[in-house]
Amino acid sequence: MLRDWLRAELEQAFERQGDNAIVVWYDVGGTLGGILPGALPEGISLLRFEGSYLALRFALEEQSPELEGVWLIYVPEEPPAESWLRDYELLGERLELDLLSLLQRRCGLAVTPLLVDLLRNHPENSRRLAEEWERLVGSCMVTEGEILRALLTLAFGLSSWDLHEAALVFLCSQGLEKRLKAWGLWQVWRRMVQEWLGWEDTEVPPGERALQERICATVLLADLVHDDPSLLRHFPFLPADPHKRQSLRDLARRWRDSVGRRAVYCEAAREVENRYNLKGIVVLSKALLAAETFRSLDELWAQELRKAVCPDGSNFGEKAEQLQKIAEARKTLFWSQCDVSLKGFWEALELAAKIWLGCEKALQEAERLRQVDAFVKFYTDEGGWWQLDLWVLQLAVEQVSLEAEDRERFVQPAWVAYRRFLDLVNRAFMDAVRREGWQPTQTAFWQNVHHGRERIAIFFVDALRFDLARFLQECMANTVSFGAYPLKAVLPSITELGMAALLLEGEGPGVSWEDGRLVVRIGGRRVTERNERKDFLESSIGVSGKVVALDELERVDLSNIRLLGVFSRELDEFGTFVSDLHPQGIFEMVQRIAQGIRIVASKGFRKVFVVADHGFLFAPETCEPSLVRVSSEALRVKRRFVIGGQQEGCWVVRASEVGLQGDLIFAFPEGFSILALPGERETFLHGGLSLQESVIPMLFGQVRVAGPKVAVSMRIQEPVSSRLLRVTVEAQAGDLFAEPRKVKVRVGKHESVPVEASSQKPRQEISFAWLDGFEPPPERIVVQLLDAETGQVLEAKEVPVQLLL
Repeated sequence: MLRDWLRAELEQAFERQGDNAIVVWYDVGGTLGGILPGALPEGISLLRFEGSYLALRFALEEQSPELEGVWLIYVPEEPPAESWLRDYELLGERLELDLLSLLQRRCGLAVTPLLVDLLRNHPENSRRLAEEWERLVGSCMVTEGEILRALLTLAFGLSSWDLHEAALVFLCSQGLEKRLKAWGLWQVWRRMVQEWLGWEDTEVPPGERALQERICATVLLADLVHDDPSLLRHFPFLPADPHKRQSLRDLARRWRDSVGRRAVYCEAAREVENRYNLKGIVVLSKALLAAETFRSLDELWAQELRKAVCPDGSNFGEKAEQLQKIAEARKTLFWSQCDVSLKGFWEALELAAKIWLGCEKALQEAERLRQVDAFVKFYTDEGGWWQLDLWVLQLAVEQVSLEAEDRERFVQPAWVAYRRFLDLVNRAFMDAVRREGWQPTQTAFWQNVHHGRERIAIFFVDALRFDLARFLQECMANTVSFGAYPLKAVLPSITELGMAALLLEGEGPGVSWEDGRLVVRIGGRRVTERNERKDFLESSIGVSGKVVALDELERVDLSNIRLLGVFSRELDEFGTFVSDLHPQGIFEMVQRIAQGIRIVASKGFRKVFVVADHGFLFAPETCEPSLVRVSSEALRVKRRFVIGGQQEGCWVVRASEVGLQGDLIFAFPEGFSILALPGERETFLHGGLSLQESVIPMLFGQVRVAGPKVAVSMRIQEPVSSRLLRVTVEAQAGDLFAEPRKVKVRVGKHESVPVEASSQKPRQEISFAWLDGFEPPPERIVVQLLDAETGQVLEAKEVPVQLLL
């Protein structure tokens, strides 16, 4: 557009001359020189003044001694008082034209003192504007306001004008006052901010720092007041119009959502809340439950809960439902995402409340149950009692975020409720087993494995409790469509028996007491030790099968294997867990299993089974089991079972009555009880009869065969002018049924947050900080677009860097 206007002006200057023509064009400051090559009419020869009029004359006389042809002499300076160029002006035409006069002639733009200052007194502004005209102005109506916005776009380093983005750049930068003054735009920016925020003249601070503070306070407090309008009376400088406050709220949210600007936001929010004494002003209400502007709001909510719940947690149950709602809302908000300890605090409180409420509900449900299968169903159903076990493990991890007093107030009541649940529900469960007997289904596992054309992988996992299997199911939702099914484990629920039960089909393993230890056999063959079980399985699955350890998966060749058995690390030996086991370690174990499943899926296995040998009871600190006196007649006593001898307070049963071969007698303590052995009580217990120990999971699923993912590309404004890189990711038009693709952008060690591109969401904007603090910028950077799930580099571009600040 601008080039067309300039071309038209030049053509008009040559129209009044014949075949031989000359125009001497004065463009003070060279405002249009950058676009001249693209605007020069066809057939015109160009001579540029390069600082020497004598050199210019020699060049013209050398190229056309007789002044034949059509010539344009471009002089980016004021016309000289006396010059031989006067002769050429008399022969041809004299043209005085800069960007401002071009816009006046072609668009009727009024020449105001402000535009004269910005475009003539600062000719570099005109040069920049002319070269970026199509991007910044294009076909818009040319007005003073449009020119001001275009210049501010350049000064702030934006790709297009966005007042909110300009405000964020201003709030998150230093030295912009100096830069804007150099462009002649400082007062323009101050007036624009004044109009935007509705301030009086006296309310507009003169300097950069003060203006930043005032804008920041207006934006953040407007966000807070949007949540609770009753606070508006404390801040008279805020817009009265709720629509304007909504706009400022959107800006505050945009600031928080910008990963590269979060540190500045956090510091600014702390300054504002201290300057305006928000803790002394804010009164908590339902309206502020999801408010996230200031960190002090979380502190006020936490303080309110500490006042509501007694230090010893004695009234926790009365407050649990409301506490859960508050914690559930606060844990997802901005400050919890920025502060791991704060997020842990809210997650711990939510878990504690859910455990307390869930245990109470489970106890009520258990009172109505009489049959073993009914207990198993309530435990394993979607949303069943297994969730309590998972929440307790998670709380044991998260409680480290709480001070000792908060653990006593909020966590201890959950432990008390969970202990009561474990004891009463499992006593009722054992009563049902006494009436009906215990019929293990663990030995029927292989009936579910049907050999066919598809390759099968079976993971034999030690101590994968039912809740952890459901957690694994959720982790693998995008890779394997798992279903979760309960099995009844053989007793005692220990690895030696549980793993053996998974290796056969039909009758249970045989057990005997030999040389002071329990010996397990299948068909007369010993399978007591891990290597014995591995050898047994290898001999059973044939030449097309293979048995490996979990940590061998990545390096072993599985190309010709049809049936794969994978043994995880065994966490216990004969009813005693390894000493270094802890709740976080349990979750890490599940993640290792998940990674193993991904590996076999990538190697072409299409069906996956995950099955456990036994579960366990978790006894958190201060959650003490009851003690049962040990009989001297026993062959071996462990915390949760006895071999030989009859115990008071236990269910006593022969091996043949619980699906085993042999005549050994076992005894299992009732409810949440353990045998009173010397030494420190373990945190993890197993071997007994409880829902947690004896109802084990079997996951079975089909590997999801992913279709082709949508193709993506990226666009970057060059050169990179800011420490905050903005990249546009675009999904390519094509297959409407292509799978969405999660992508991220990387520059050196810095990465963006992943976004998802799809045919439904074809355009995504990514913004992140690619350069640390005051680190000097390189001349060029390599920007990579990666698949966020596989790490594959989808596109890479090397782009120049020219930082504005």
